[in-house]
Amino acid sequence: MANAKYFLGKVPTADDLWKVVRLFDCDGVGTVCITSIGAFGFVFPDSSDLASIDILKFVGQGSVPDEVSDNENDIHNLQEKRILFVNFVSAAFFGRVSAKAHTSLIGALYNGQDKITAFAVIKDAVAIQRTEMLDQAVVDKAKAFNTEKCPQYLLQDADIDDGISYIQHLLRRQHDFEYADLQSCMVMNYQAAILHNQQHAAASLALNFSVIESLAREIFMAYGLVDGSVAKSFATIQHNIAKISRKNFKEMKVYKVIEMLRNGGLLSEYLYQRLENARKKRNNLMHKGVTISPKDSGDCQTIVRDLWELLVDTPFELNAPWSYRR
Repeated sequence: MANAKYFLGKVPTADDLWKVVRLFDCDGVGTVCITSIGAFGFVFPDSSDLASIDILKFVGQGSVPDEVSDNENDIHNLQEKRILFVNFVSAAFFGRVSAKAHTSLIGALYNGQDKITAFAVIKDAVAIQRTEMLDQAVVDKAKAFNTEKCPQYLLQDADIDDGISYIQHLLRRQHDFEYADLQSCMVMNYQAAILHNQQHAAASLALNFSVIESLAREIFMAYGLVDGSVAKSFATIQHNIAKISRKNFKEMKVYKVIEMLRNGGLLSEYLYQRLENARKKRNNLMHKGVTISPKDSGDCQTIVRDLWELLVDTPFELNAPWSYRR
């Protein structure tokens, strides 16, 4: 289940929940199947880096052969890469949908191995391997919709198509990134949004600041500010930053990276001050165990949004609400 709130298509009924809404290709990595209830299915072709591999088993006594141990490591690595990709698709799709609707990200789910099940497309619907966890998730989601009756959680064709186009845009844009891993950064930003929503503020801020460091350095690369790098076509903001050597770039602390981007005109004074505040909060958290509030982690979410704006098309935002009493 990609999201606990959104349905895709029309008002859901029991017969429509598993209808195939869209099938689309993700840059050859895999084919994604979206269903009415909002579950995403993934099929990885043999030509994909995420293609299935055979599982080797050792039967007998004595030492486990190296090829069996290596195969087990390969299986774990493949599963980790698939989980990253699955959650990247969710983050890209719903981050785009919520940003265009000017709403916070509602119902975000991080899917691990325990939340994945087998499926097959049969005509215009999917047949799934039923699990107790999945059955309960379907019941809870349908019940919540019938209780709240919020039309904004029913995505229309234009919303779905735009979300798919945005995923495909990011899959192309990732090839322009030289320092940061776009998918990993987006998934960490997505995890941080979920943690913020659950009021795990310290974990959210710490995770998001890792994203901030990577994206800030990627801005240097995108604008051709490091020897050997060339400015990308999307890097169009005027600036006055001179190129630096790769050695100096590698040795620069994050505060210096942020300062140079501000002084050169790529970061506004307002964004710079927020970044400095978040940096100090992160340092106090890591070195002194100082408390981080949900307001702090929420501010960090919007900082990451503003850095993404320098590297990918907008609107895009992975910001989630948090509950408090008045």
